[in-house]
Amino acid sequence: MSNRTVVAVSDGPVTRLGRLVLAGEVVDDEPIMPSSLRVMDAYVLSVLLAGEGRYRDAEGRDERIGPGAHTIVPPGVPHTYGTAPGQRWTELFVVFTGPLFDSLAGAAGLDVAGPRYPRPVPPIEALRGVLRTPPRSRRAAEHQLLALTDWLLDTEDAGEGPSGGRFSPEIEEAVGRLADDLTGSVGLRDLAAAAGLTYDSFRRRFAAEVGQTPSAFRSARRLETAATLLRLTDMTHREIARTLGFADEFHLSRRFRAHFGVPPREYRRS
Repeated sequence: MSNRTVVAVSDGPVTRLGRLVLAGEVVDDEPIMPSSLRVMDAYVLSVLLAGEGRYRDAEGRDERIGPGAHTIVPPGVPHTYGTAPGQRWTELFVVFTGPLFDSLAGAAGLDVAGPRYPRPVPPIEALRGVLRTPPRSRRAAEHQLLALTDWLLDTEDAGEGPSGGRFSPEIEEAVGRLADDLTGSVGLRDLAAAAGLTYDSFRRRFAAEVGQTPSAFRSARRLETAATLLRLTDMTHREIARTLGFADEFHLSRRFRAHFGVPPREYRRS
């Protein structure tokens, strides 16, 4: 039985900004993709969360893709990607089109086809939050497209770490786990042990490669996700606090103000 589930919308409303054609998630399943190259008339974003496969296009690019790969394909580019027959992966995908994305293609990294590995890993739960609820009006659909654009711009701004290269395997694994640990449940000493390091060594190496301590990195990611949800959803402050593992909306408000300089309510109005 297939685990493929569409988590957002199919054939969303046409707006002045564009349209969200399809969004969904393949969960531990074989993706349904042709073996031959295909051409789409919309932008495609695939974020690989688990498993591995290959990406190919008409420009001769043929490479393995693994967890953390953000594969973007502009309209009109012959391409295919997927697992080997019988293999499975977990993938979040979005298909979208419109003048908003055309005008920002260069800034949002939509003008070049292929996989990339942004570091730090962009907050996947923030993207899920943007896509989770089908818009109930054309205005809500436009806000959803703006939210997707905002997420793409933040992703394109992600660098490769202070050293300019990929993280070491131990730190890359920790970065990925902390980026997705939006409730603050992962123990930092457990991460150090999993990396085969003492906590002090782990903390020093993480700070040297990422530019922040592990706790500061996780805190920033949680608050950045809160900011995204405030801007781009109608979730209440209490719902956001609960989703992100804060004690309550007042705890979230104190931490948010310390990080951004304004309280959540004022941030949402701006």
